[in-house]
Amino acid sequence: MKRTRRTEIVRYSRRFVVREGTSTATDPEGGLNCRWCASCAMQVALISLDDACMSGLSLEAVQRQVEAGRIHLVTVGGSPLICLNSLIQI
Repeated sequence: MKRTRRTEIVRYSRRFVVREGTSTATDPEGGLNCRWCASCAMQVALISLDDACMSGLSLEAVQRQVEAGRIHLVTVGGSPLICLNSLIQI
């Protein structure tokens, strides 16, 4: 009796879809709000905390990542915004 061997390969990935004009952190023209992130040392797209939570992380998890320095928080006009570049990298 011949035995058949089966190998299953599973690939997990995280995908972000950024739809311009739907974020609460958009500029007046409806595009993404791009500002300077001191931690990244470059211009980056910024999103609101609520939008960051749509990535699958809870608000508490986002706050823990900010406190740990893995997600960058940028304050623009008194509003806290998340650096999209740092969110994608976690």
